[in-house]
Order: sequence, then structure tokens, then C-alpha cells
Amino acid sequence: MKKYVTGFFFSADASHLVLIKKINPAWQRDLFNGIGGKVEANEIAVDAMVRECVEETGVKTTPSDWTCFANVYRPKVYDVDMFFARTDEAFNAKTMEAEEIHIIKVTELPNNLIPNLQWLIPLALDTQADFSSPVCIKEIAQERLKA
Repeated sequence: MKKYVTGFFFSADASHLVLIKKINPAWQRDLFNGIGGKVEANEIAVDAMVRECVEETGVKTTPSDWTCFANVYRPKVYDVDMFFARTDEAFNAKTMEAEEIHIIKVTELPNNLIPNLQWLIPLALDTQADFSSPVCIKEIAQERLKA
């Protein structure tokens, strides 16, 4: 099973968010997603988040900048650690690869988001939530739901 990271890179006051307009995979084409990608062999998730941030936005961050707030897991399909960072370095993000980087006002998020971002972004912004350990979101197989 593949391990991934996705990060929401907010400005310090959380008024702006860095999103990437996806080209690949095909099902994400023309949709906005957080920054991130695959966790490489012998790499921990937060280090992957730091690496993906600099590769995709040109902004160097540190592991302490990122908070793992959720884990989205689908057995035998994917395992995604969700992160957020809040720093005005987000305003320095720029397109580094084929997929375009956009700095967007949180109050003006586009309609063409990856569907689960519509609730994951507000979760990341929840200042009352306790993220001392990530919220675990597991997709349950349809067969189990029917039982």
C-alpha cells in the first residue's frame, strides 16, 4: 500500500492557502489539492511533507512547521497523513513544476477542489481541535457496512 502526505500551507493568519492545480493523476486533473505526494522509502511522513513543499512551492520549511492533523486511510488502497503549516512563507510559494501553484484567499476557495478538501480544510483551520494526535478517518469497505 502506498503512503502519501498532503499539506495545507496557510499564511500565518490563515487568511490564505497554497493550493496546487493538478494535472496528474487523471482523476485529479483541473482540480485543486494541497501540496504533497508519495512518502519515499526510509522517509517519515513529516520529512516527506518538508521535501514536497520545497519541490512543489520552492519554500523551505522544517518539520516543526507542520502539524499532522489527520490520517485518511483506505485499506489496501492508500494511507494519507494530512498536515498543515501556518507561516507567511506561504506568500513566497511559486510554481516549480508542471502543476501550477495558487495562493488563494480561504474565503474564496474554488469550487473545483478535490471533494474531501471541502471538509479537510475547515478541520485544519479548527483552532479548538486537539491535534496532539491526528484524527483518524478510515473508509470502511462496503461489504462490512452491509453486514
